[in-house]
Amino acid sequence: MKIDLPYFTALRRELHAMPELGYHEHRTAERICRELKSYGIPFEKGIGGTGIVAWIDKGRPGRSIALRADMDALPIREETGVEYASSQEGCMHACGHDGHVTMLLAAAKSLKESIDFDGRVVLIFQPAEEGGAGAKAMIEDGLFERFPVDRIYGLHNRPSEPLGTILVKEGPVMSAVDNWEVTIRGKSGHSSQPHNAVNPIVVASHTVLAIKEISALSINPMDAHVVTVAKIESGVAFNVIPDACRIEGSTRTFREAVQESIEERIRTLSASIAEGFGAEARTAYRRIYPATINSHSETALAAARNCPGITRIVEDFPSSMGSEDFSFYLQHVPGCYVWLGSKADPSAETIPLHSSRYDFNDDLLGIGACYWVNLVKVELG
Repeated sequence: MKIDLPYFTALRRELHAMPELGYHEHRTAERICRELKSYGIPFEKGIGGTGIVAWIDKGRPGRSIALRADMDALPIREETGVEYASSQEGCMHACGHDGHVTMLLAAAKSLKESIDFDGRVVLIFQPAEEGGAGAKAMIEDGLFERFPVDRIYGLHNRPSEPLGTILVKEGPVMSAVDNWEVTIRGKSGHSSQPHNAVNPIVVASHTVLAIKEISALSINPMDAHVVTVAKIESGVAFNVIPDACRIEGSTRTFREAVQESIEERIRTLSASIAEGFGAEARTAYRRIYPATINSHSETALAAARNCPGITRIVEDFPSSMGSEDFSFYLQHVPGCYVWLGSKADPSAETIPLHSSRYDFNDDLLGIGACYWVNLVKVELG
C-alpha cells in the first residue's frame, strides 16, 4: 500500500491550523467532506451535531466494520512555534485529532481505489471527544440503526511511546470517569460568634477527609480506582462565616460496581457528617464516560503484525486512568481501541497530549493509514 505522504502531511497541517472545539467543527467537517467527494466515497453529515459517516463497499456481501477518528480540538493557546500553528486564538489541536482524521482519510482513499474486500467499511468522523461525549451524541442520533456494524475500532497516538509501537490488549484499557459535587449548607454569621452559626467550611473539611478515606476503608485494594477532590469554594471575607461551601471532584474506575460503591459512600458520608454538625449536604453525581473495555484484540494484533512501520507490539501494559468516549461505542458493538506510539526520538523530552507545546508527528501518518487498511484486510479480506 502506498499513500501520498506529502499530500496528506499538508492536509494534516491544514487541519492543524484551523482547530475547532467540540460541536463547532464546521470547517473541519466541510474539509473532510471535500476529501471524501474527491475519492468518490458517499457520506452523510450532521450526525450527532457535526459528525460525518462515510461508507465503502465493493458490491460484495459480507460483514460491516467501523473505523473511527475524532476531530475536535482543545481550548488551549498554542505554543509550538510551527509555521502551521493554530489560526484560532485560544484553540489548538493539542491531542492529535488532526492526525487521526488524516490517517483515516488516507486509508479511505486506498481502500476505495486499490483494496478489495467483502462487506462494508464505515468511516466515522466524530465530534466532541474532549469532554463533549460526541460518540454518545452520534449513537443517540441513530448511528448504529442507520449504519449497522458488526465491530468497531479506534486508535489514538501516544507521544510517550516510540514511533512504530502499537499497544493493544483485551479488557479494560481506559477508565470510566464520573464528576461529583457536594454542596454543604450551614448558617452564616460573624466570625466573632461561631456558636451562633454553622460553618460549612469546617463541615466541608471533615467531608473531604472522609471522602479521601473511601479508598482505604471501603474499596477492595485489588480494584484500581482514583477518587480526587479537586475544587472547594466558599466565603467572601475573612470575618464572615458563609452559609454554603461547595466541594467538587472526580472518580475514575474500571468496574461499574466500584463506581456504584464510591457514589453511595460519597452521598452517605456527606449527608451524615453534615447532619452531625447541624448542616445539610446535597450530592450531585454525574457519570461522564464509561470504561473503555476491549474485545477482539486478536484481530487488532493480526493487523499490526503485517503492517510496515509497526516495529514493536506491546500487549502487557497498564490500563490508563484517562477516559475516552469511544467507550460508548463499545457498549453497543464489540471492538478494540489501540494506541500508536509517535515519539520520534526515544531519548528526547516527551511533550504530552493536551500540552500547549504538543504537535502530532507526521511520520505516523503512513503507519496509521497502513494499520487501518490492514485491519480491513484481516476483517473483510
